[in-house]
Amino acid sequence: MTEIKKITKIALLWYGVAGILFAFFYLVLTDLYVAMTQWPFNDPVMFWSLGGTLLVIGIASLMAFFKKEWEEIKLFFLFSMMWLLYFIIMNIITIVLLSLPEMALMSQITNIMLLTFNIVLGTICWIKQKS
Repeated sequence: MTEIKKITKIALLWYGVAGILFAFFYLVLTDLYVAMTQWPFNDPVMFWSLGGTLLVIGIASLMAFFKKEWEEIKLFFLFSMMWLLYFIIMNIITIVLLSLPEMALMSQITNIMLLTFNIVLGTICWIKQKS
């Protein structure tokens, strides 16, 4: 059994806190987000779905933070990495296919940058755990 390395613990804590904070933003402050970004479509279900997903992943990340062995969280960590990759792709598709106002476009670009940071951090953790 392999112990979870410190950098992976930090990443899990980051994923947990960020997931819960963004979940709150998407679930509770949906109207504020739509107004701030000038999102052209008035459908809160998309934001609620994303917020719910972020809440689940955030809570699961905090639960994984308290585990001791890498083998106990390896599958969850892989799932999180796949989720990050999926949402990077979805944000890129959104930019390419939709005609977005400037603020909504900048929001999508910011999301891509944050998600890319998270996937790079996760990849570093994965490599360190393997070595």
